[in-house]
Amino acid sequence: MIKKFFLFRRSEPVGPEKRFSENGKDIPILAVPADQISFITAGRGSVNITFNNAGVYEENEMFTGDSIEKTNVTISCEIGAEMSMIEKMIAFATKDDGRAIMKFDAVESTAAIEEAIVSSVKDITSKIKSQPTERVSQKISSGDVGARFQNVIAGINFGSRDNKPFVDYNHQSMYPIDNTDIVATSAAVWRNAGTGGAAYNITGGTGAVTTQTEATAAATGLSQICAQFAANSFLDVPDVTIKDDYTMYFVIGDSGLGSSGDGFGVLFGDDAGETTGFSNASIPDVFSIRHNGLIGEPLAVKTSTRSSGTESYQFPERSSKTSVGERQFCYVFIIRRDKDFNLYLYNYEGDIVAFVSALTLKSTFKTVTKEVKSNQKRKTSGLYSSNAGKQSQQKVEKTEIQPVSKVNEATPGRTDGNLLIQQLGSAASNVTDSFSLTLGRFGVIARDIGEANCSQLAQDLYELYKPVS
Repeated sequence: MIKKFFLFRRSEPVGPEKRFSENGKDIPILAVPADQISFITAGRGSVNITFNNAGVYEENEMFTGDSIEKTNVTISCEIGAEMSMIEKMIAFATKDDGRAIMKFDAVESTAAIEEAIVSSVKDITSKIKSQPTERVSQKISSGDVGARFQNVIAGINFGSRDNKPFVDYNHQSMYPIDNTDIVATSAAVWRNAGTGGAAYNITGGTGAVTTQTEATAAATGLSQICAQFAANSFLDVPDVTIKDDYTMYFVIGDSGLGSSGDGFGVLFGDDAGETTGFSNASIPDVFSIRHNGLIGEPLAVKTSTRSSGTESYQFPERSSKTSVGERQFCYVFIIRRDKDFNLYLYNYEGDIVAFVSALTLKSTFKTVTKEVKSNQKRKTSGLYSSNAGKQSQQKVEKTEIQPVSKVNEATPGRTDGNLLIQQLGSAASNVTDSFSLTLGRFGVIARDIGEANCSQLAQDLYELYKPVS
């Protein structure tokens, strides 16, 4: 009997290859042998296939009550057609009919089964677990009893000591008295709960930044204690310097001011204004960032388009509705820079909504093919060559290495440089484009924690801070 496979394509690949997905959103393309089906289940408008022996880890030593969930894929289908879809899957897997592949493709919106719906990335989720799950709670395990809370900070489990943040300003570490101005009140400290310790506590700033302890959706957009930034205000942060790769996360509350269509403005930066991020005050749906030591235009990427395999996402919410469940009030973002200086932006659902390929100081030269008459052929290559990887239509004699516009501190859109944070709510005391909403949490992890962890962190933060009333 011919070997058969299920083939799932959720999106075009973004960044390097991926082997894990805790929430099903990180694996763009997955193929699994059909003979590894463990069982198939259905919900209203969806079918889930669970596979045996389809994960990276086969033998595991875990704590009591913990297990690694089997690899499983969920596909949307027409309501009422769940049974028919399952029957066709079983027929494909068991019949020797010459068919080798059953494909579900959300990129081209095509499927081998007419009952399937694959019109967007949300219609296919492919979970390949790497972290154990507590069978009772169905949450990622926190470890044994003795170590269960060692990696948990203010309600968020970071999974390991290595993934704990260097700085973490959260609702539990904020001055707990309502309407206290952190800038004007000497006793009002926003403590650092991260591994950097008390040396990175926030004790002052400019303007007015007040604690909001009676948080409601109408007032702050969040369900936890948060800081309300008045216009033209920011907090002073003891110098936080992160080289190379990092993971940054923050939770923003918008009570409805975003319905104007404006962006969120400058949330963080350094005193010189070289480090600045993450949004544009006057333009929505823009991820913008620059790092210390650079003076060129910050990179700016629209999140409302699907490019490089990203999901489309608009922020802030343009709706004029004010009830919980009718619009988005709580916004969670994760900024991730990997070891190669590629940048990723995740939203509250754990989706990648922006991807920026590395542009660094090393990106300075290209290979230029000099075309002359000869009997040889070569391939052009190089960072900026539009014909990279394609065979030249002309016969060439030799190639030359020529410098292009050298990348320097003024080159726009660079992704390298150190992350230096000295202000929250502004950069270089920029009050024109400063942040003027509520901030429930801000943290930086001094390493790239990986795609699966970033996606999970975004969802965990949203569940903790979203308004419920």
